[in-house]
Amino acid sequence: MTDVQSSNSLFDMVWQEDGSVTFVANNGKYVAAKKSGHLFANSDKVDDMEKFYFFLINRRSLVLKCEQGFVGYKSSTSSKLESNKASYETITMERDEKGVCYFRGAANHKYWTVSEDGSIAVESDKPQGFYIELREPCKLCLKTTDGCYLVADKNGAFKVNGTDPNSATLWEY
Repeated sequence: MTDVQSSNSLFDMVWQEDGSVTFVANNGKYVAAKKSGHLFANSDKVDDMEKFYFFLINRRSLVLKCEQGFVGYKSSTSSKLESNKASYETITMERDEKGVCYFRGAANHKYWTVSEDGSIAVESDKPQGFYIELREPCKLCLKTTDGCYLVADKNGAFKVNGTDPNSATLWEY
């Protein structure tokens, strides 16, 4: 058996605003799933059949790390999260339909929520949806269902800040 690589086996992953991902083949066409389950790279448009949803399978817990440190509580009495901690907090992840994930604090079992100032707090009884976008083999971006990416500032602030994926923090997980 020979190990022959071909450009026909290369695809570009394109993240969509709704949290889905599309695949573009080297012929410039989108990969579409037929009702039979077969995949074909022959579509010129992005519709439901061309959208795929990303989930981390078999992973109920998540630990996030960036250049500043781990994501953890600002203090032992605070529900706000920061991204410059020396030790990590375990995040419980729940999965919903179409790629939506909900994050919970392991200590208080409350859901993540975006505060008015854009910071993330672990204080809600009602889940708020996020998308996970795999960007590198061990790095991902987090995005609210409203389309805003989570960023880590040098001062440890952990918040949503804009819709540009290039300004989003790449989180090790």
